[in-house]
Amino acid sequence: MSLAAAQEGQEARLRAGLDEPYPRLLYRLLKLSNLINRPFFTHFADRYDLTLNDVRVLMSLAFVGQAASHELCDSTGMHPMNVSRSAARLKRQGRITERADPGNRRRKLLAPTDEGWALYHKLAPHVKVLSEFVLNGLTEREAVDLDSHLLIDAEALEREAQGAVPPPPAKPQARRRRAAAPH
Repeated sequence: MSLAAAQEGQEARLRAGLDEPYPRLLYRLLKLSNLINRPFFTHFADRYDLTLNDVRVLMSLAFVGQAASHELCDSTGMHPMNVSRSAARLKRQGRITERADPGNRRRKLLAPTDEGWALYHKLAPHVKVLSEFVLNGLTEREAVDLDSHLLIDAEALEREAQGAVPPPPAKPQARRRRAAAPH
């Protein structure tokens, strides 16, 4: 990377407020998330015909045994549409089943099949190693107790809802090279 490009990148980060410690940490965590997912895509996605969301649903079901889709949304932090798509895909593949809850016929319970459990047992050692690597230095609260409402600036959301959002920072004017004046 050239010095000019590095300086432009630094200026862009400063304008965006990303050079402060917490936004910089968030950026690094987002990058870490992508790096954590890389072994999955390299070793498991094609081999087992899985998406990352399929793995999340299957791992969550294996942890609780059975659950309704909305419960999987809560436990995985996934959007309901993504849970629904992964559940449908895993059902087509014969990895999970769906049955009516005997106590509430409208509620559908999802659970791993024998094939789903076998796949879970193939993936579990890899998930364990990866989770230990990533979470080893964190306290239990840091690793587990991330309540999403604590991760949002409620006042900023309220200002946005009321239309009082500050405009985005103005783009700096492009620097023009001055033609060398004849001497």
